[in-house]
Amino acid sequence: MLKRRRLLSDAVAWFDAFDTKMKNEILDMIREDQLRSKGIDGNDEVIGYYSLVTSFINPLKKFNTHYTLFDTGAFYRSMFVTVLLDRIVIDADADKGEDNLFEKYGSAIIKLNDENFEILKAKVRASYIDTARKILFGR
Repeated sequence: MLKRRRLLSDAVAWFDAFDTKMKNEILDMIREDQLRSKGIDGNDEVIGYYSLVTSFINPLKKFNTHYTLFDTGAFYRSMFVTVLLDRIVIDADADKGEDNLFEKYGSAIIKLNDENFEILKAKVRASYIDTARKILFGR
């Protein structure tokens, strides 16, 4: 076990934690939990509400319901997670024709809120423990 301990490193555990499944879970926390379900950014602030005029123009956007930032789905599909040695970076293509969603609504629209960040921390912690067990006990 002592020999195996040398194989254990934070970098290995960190990168193992952020596999494709974890990256998709992070993006779903933003896309589905925050934006689509609640219409909030990473600061738990409502992005905006659809006006009556907007609801007449586009019946899919109901009056006084929150923005979802999902019109064509291009913004949601453009989101990605990059894993660096000391952090993760969440980004997306915010240019939508004449509008830039980051300029219009702020970059916090692709940030995890505190609740989802705590969920992510718990998942990463569990992954670290799992990686350590695999290395140390050969499972």
